Formats: sequence, structure tokens, C-alpha cells
Amino acid sequence: MLGGAACAQVNITDNQCRMDLTSAFNNLRVIDQNNLTSYSYGLRLDTTEKLGTKTTTYVGWLKLYDDSNPTQELLRSELTVYLGSNLIQRTVADGKRVWSYDPIQNAYSADAYNVESGPNAPNYRSNFVSLFKQTASGTPNHLMTLMDQASITGTARVKDWLGGIAFKGLQTVDANDPAHLTEQIWQSVPDNSRFVQFNLESNDTGSSWTLNSIQIHRVESLRGLSKVTDTYLTQAKDNNNVAYSYPASDAAFTFVPPARSRVLASPRTVKF
Repeated sequence: MLGGAACAQVNITDNQCRMDLTSAFNNLRVIDQNNLTSYSYGLRLDTTEKLGTKTTTYVGWLKLYDDSNPTQELLRSELTVYLGSNLIQRTVADGKRVWSYDPIQNAYSADAYNVESGPNAPNYRSNFVSLFKQTASGTPNHLMTLMDQASITGTARVKDWLGGIAFKGLQTVDANDPAHLTEQIWQSVPDNSRFVQFNLESNDTGSSWTLNSIQIHRVESLRGLSKVTDTYLTQAKDNNNVAYSYPASDAAFTFVPPARSRVLASPRTVKF
């Protein structure tokens, strides 16, 4: 059995890694069967940060709705970040503006990425990307990276997560079901102090792939202490393992300024 399992594992090339990641990223989208030009998905982030004897945890959620219909293109999204159980950042793109809310200060900012009425602004999509991304800092940036590579240009486009380092991968065939494959794909610096690993699964002999998780690992020195950060990205799913989807009208894509909140002159980003 051990010999058979070993024979069922093969290394895969950088090019094959990129092709399989492209398939997995494309498959994050949940297509709206009533409107085939639109899709949505949810992503979850879990970060554990260890600095000396102190451990801090963050949880983030990114929800995206995208309708690419050229006559009524619509992009809406929400990013929420929690420190433990406390909300520390909420960003909402409602189709016209990006609202960035800081609960600690009870303050928000708003930046327009579209016109008030009439046809969409010429740079509607790129405006959305630049304004929405600038509200994230620290590990929530990984959610933005995945969103950007998975879908925001209309099709998945896999880029290096660690610049200038080739992807490596290992494919394993299920001894009990040859159509069931798993892959571990990674980029890593030589001392392994930084790496990103993608865990994929296929049930059709590799014709299509599903993303199970991404791990981003980093070890660095801060104030003489070792800081170890591990972040996991997963697709948000319900208890039946069904991926969440969101209509354009979902409440997540609406921002109402809270009572007694004040306006900030520029987008507020949470740094950690």
C-alpha cells in the first residue's frame, strides 16, 4: 500500500501548476443561472500572528458580485475584518462608491468609482479595483490578490505570489478512485521563511480543479522577536459544503453611515 501510494505521486511543472490554478480560480465563481453574465462568490481569511508569546487572530470576509453585461456592468463588494470577534474594518463598494468604515473611530470615507447616472464611467472596472484595494492593508491584501487573479478582469490570470519564483507542485492520485486527484502547488524562498501553498482537488482526472485552501506563511524579526504569520484563504461555504452566492441586492453591498459617525477626508485602512 505504501509503495502504491508513492507511485501515485508525480511532480508537476511550473506551467502545469499555472494551468491548474487558473482552472481552480475560475471555478470560484458561482454563476447566476437567471443572469448568465453575472456571478458572485465569498472568500474567507483566517490569520494567526504569533509575536513572542503573544498570539493574535484575524478573520476576514470578501463578498463580490460582478455583472459583466456591457450595457449594465455592475461591480459590488464588501470586505470585513475582525480582530478576534470585534469588527475593525468594513469596506463596501455599492456600484458607485467605495465606503471605508473604521468602527473604532466611528468614522468613514467615500470615494466614487462611477458616475451618478447614465452610462458607466469609462474606467469603471479599473476605478473599482484601485479604490477597493487601497482600503486593505496587511494580510487582507491576500483577499484582494485572490479576487484580482480569480476574476476581476473577466477571466482568471495567475501571477506569482512570491515574485520571480517558479511554481512547484505534487499531484497525488487516489488509490481507491483514479479520477480523484489532489495537488499541492507552492512557491517558497530557499529557507522556507516565506511560502504560499495552494491545495487543489479534482474529481474528473484533472479536467477541472477546485481550490480547497491557500496558505501564506511568513517568518520575520520584529523588535528582536520572531513574528510568525500564517494566513489561510478558503471559499466561503455553508454546512452542506455549498459555496455561498450573493444577489446584487444583498445587504452586504449597502452602506448606511452609523449614528454619530464622522466623515474622514481620505480612505481609512487598518494596518497590522
